[in-house]
Amino acid sequence: MTGVKKAGAGCRLLWLLAISATGALAYWRYSLLENVVPAGPSGNGGDFWTYLQGARQLSAGRGLYSFSDISRGFGYVYSPLLAVVLIPFSAAATVHVWHVYTALAIAFLVLFAVLVTMTRAPYLPSWRQPVFFGFASFTVLVFMPTEAELSNGQADAFVLVFLAAAVLAAASGRPAASGMLTGVGGLIKTWPTIIALAFFRRGYRGRLRALAGLVATLMVGPVLALATGGIPGLMDFFRVTVDARSQQLVSYSVWGVPKILFSRSGLARPLFVSSPLQAAVTFTLAALVLGLLVLGLRWGENSALGFWHVAGCVVLILPVSHSAYTLYLLPLFWIWGSRWLAVPRSSGLVAMVAALLALWWLALFHTQWDSGPLTGSSLRYSVLFFANFAAVALSTIADLFLHVRAAHQPGINTPIAAYRLSPSGRPAPRHAARPARWRP
Repeated sequence: MTGVKKAGAGCRLLWLLAISATGALAYWRYSLLENVVPAGPSGNGGDFWTYLQGARQLSAGRGLYSFSDISRGFGYVYSPLLAVVLIPFSAAATVHVWHVYTALAIAFLVLFAVLVTMTRAPYLPSWRQPVFFGFASFTVLVFMPTEAELSNGQADAFVLVFLAAAVLAAASGRPAASGMLTGVGGLIKTWPTIIALAFFRRGYRGRLRALAGLVATLMVGPVLALATGGIPGLMDFFRVTVDARSQQLVSYSVWGVPKILFSRSGLARPLFVSSPLQAAVTFTLAALVLGLLVLGLRWGENSALGFWHVAGCVVLILPVSHSAYTLYLLPLFWIWGSRWLAVPRSSGLVAMVAALLALWWLALFHTQWDSGPLTGSSLRYSVLFFANFAAVALSTIADLFLHVRAAHQPGINTPIAAYRLSPSGRPAPRHAARPARWRP
């Protein structure tokens, strides 16, 4: 009995340390932007300024979308949801709204870590849960893409929370709620809607309910566009959704990297100019990413990791993919870390993948690969894309290998058995290796 009390006290102490350290890091992150005052669509807080300006335009009865601005890489390009939410604050001073928005974005990044921790908690012994939460909150708050996200005033922190909640809902057997939560992410930034491809993974139960929840939620976008701008506003919403795929910005994707490497894009200094090579590299990279996507959907497993594999592939293949979108790959690092943390001696492959993903994080956690003048080296810009591609490929292929190995050797100590832990931390029985509707 005394041992149980000591274990409980130790666990509570770990939670206190993890929460205190997270609070300190969150305040530090906020303090870096405390003196920033967004003044336009470019520079610090530029994306936030665009959202708030959209709210002010709606409040004044004007249209939300400016296609001339969008053609120059600025302008509002999402559903009216963000602008509508900000309407009550449109009359306030920009700096005050900015402070609240920044604090909320940081809080949502912490909530993102909390939700992933909740998804992983059943597979971790109780004392390792606060360790995992501390690990997740630290790696998200000091990450370079987080700096890019917050300094620009982007909205990915909010999207990530809804996607993580969608994963948690699916793990709890609520596919309709999972679809609706994914749909909210699509209302905030449009492109996360594509991550709903995760509902087509092999073995996904309740697919029709998930898709119904997704579609019902996405209908809010056209309804808001119609309510705020009438028929012209609705048409502009559909048009901007299509036009936003082409912007004069560096894109860290299969389309953007070959462009800056092998053409006079005006965005970076090319290695050399070659249209045939640009086309060949684009085709090869697109085929590889689509191959990873098919691999995850057809031969992967219905799991939290599978959901984030799809998200990673979407980030790699978007027409416009910003450096902050690297945040969508963080759960890959977290989940492999939690697998190793659950049973550290269970698999050398798990330890190797977790270590390699740690190197990925270290390579990107501080260096601003997208900083500097637009005439900078295209090789510098492309580092981020190739690092992200390697992370998604490594995680997808390693997870598939583990599941194949478990299927052929169901009695061995593999992640399929060893990582299906009860809350007490004891390994699940051997039958846990058989196909299930949800895997860790």
